[in-house]
Amino acid sequence: MKPGTIDPALAEIGKKNGLLVWRINKFELEPVPEREHGIFFIGDAYIALNQKYEGCWDVHFWLGKNASTDEIGVAAIKTVEIDDSLGGIPTQHREVQNYESPLFLSYFTDGIRYVAGGYESGYNHVEDQFKNWKPHLFHCKGKRNVRCTEVECEVASLNLGDVFILDLGKDIYIWMPPDSGRLERIKGMARAKNIADVERMGAAKVHILDDEWDIDPKFWSYFGGVNAVKKVSKGADDDDNYWKRLTEQITLWKVSDVTGAAKVSMVAQGENLRKEQLDSKDAFILDAINGGIFVWIGKECTLEERSKALIWGQNYLKQHHLPRWTQVTRVLDTAENTQFTQWFRDWVDEKKKNTFEPLLFQVSDESGLLHVEEIANFTQEDLDGDDVMILDARNSIYVWVGANANPNEKKEALNTAKAYLEKDKMPRHKKTSIDTIYQGQEPPTFKKFFPKWDDNLFKNQVRSVENMRRLLFH
Repeated sequence: MKPGTIDPALAEIGKKNGLLVWRINKFELEPVPEREHGIFFIGDAYIALNQKYEGCWDVHFWLGKNASTDEIGVAAIKTVEIDDSLGGIPTQHREVQNYESPLFLSYFTDGIRYVAGGYESGYNHVEDQFKNWKPHLFHCKGKRNVRCTEVECEVASLNLGDVFILDLGKDIYIWMPPDSGRLERIKGMARAKNIADVERMGAAKVHILDDEWDIDPKFWSYFGGVNAVKKVSKGADDDDNYWKRLTEQITLWKVSDVTGAAKVSMVAQGENLRKEQLDSKDAFILDAINGGIFVWIGKECTLEERSKALIWGQNYLKQHHLPRWTQVTRVLDTAENTQFTQWFRDWVDEKKKNTFEPLLFQVSDESGLLHVEEIANFTQEDLDGDDVMILDARNSIYVWVGANANPNEKKEALNTAKAYLEKDKMPRHKKTSIDTIYQGQEPPTFKKFFPKWDDNLFKNQVRSVENMRRLLFH
């Protein structure tokens, strides 16, 4: 393609709100049909563009764990093309398989599914699976943000604590052993229905195995017979790394690229971050620990410097020996999002009344280890009655206790919030309050943080597994 020309695949960008997804096919962008949104081949790279409204764009490039260096390079180049086409305004995000941002996951309401293969392996399309069908087993893991990962179709892949989907083409089995969680069951059923109705266009039948999880003959025929149930392991413990780097200091670095090799020098750390430390002539990197890495580009930087932002971010990861999956986001001078500005104590955006957007976290310790999961673009329906939730409104912390949370979670709810507040690095008032709220007794001060509120939502078992099963399949 000649320099300065726009890829024909990008002709529709910026014209309407919603999500567009492309898959890298050699050196070209291949649009992904809407019915296949949320399916990712682990040998490939993808680009997703979400338009919330005109002028508000987020562009993500997603890297499968087996994506080639060439595919990753093309994804980066095409991301820059999209950025140029939209006037250099979009916020850019780098996403890595298994470690996607809450924002990225929020686009796929039924969760995401990782499929083995990719273009270079010759496994090119979802439709290709039907030619010489082989069973596919997917492990569905997570609470609100459910990921279904393809695993080996063998009994050793199963465990009693999680939901699995056995995809036989025209028959789809959703296996829900008794120790699997309520929300994982609901999400698993929704994912199976999506495969049958959308991907297969109604040509597949879904079989739900809950009461018959250990006796269904056809399901177990793919794992060595019904007696194989004795070999199934218990659920593995969750190993959440949310608190892993919270003992470190938030740091702000200035980027120097005069010699062609980017170098960084520290500007400030801890609670000393100020908006005035950012210079529109330069680029800066904000290391927000578990909040991710942000590359801030001054408005007087060149187009070339804008295009290097994510590369600088990746180099920073290498230089500081951080995991390759650490979130890297590019933000622009005067177009900063609240995920960036929240780390600066004195940041005031005159265009917005609030410079902080509340954060919602799902907290559970069902495995004996604390598991914390952020939920982006949250609504009331994201409040899970089986768990304890933390709503962070900056100077007020709300601990929402679900009616069916386990006794230990209820007992430790306040201590969990205190630990969160003590270890969090975000600048906030020293007298930040912590309030405990119980499901069904939410005050107006809590409800106001949700787009809308329905007092009847938590009544009559509306979101029970049985009711959701009836709604989805009858």
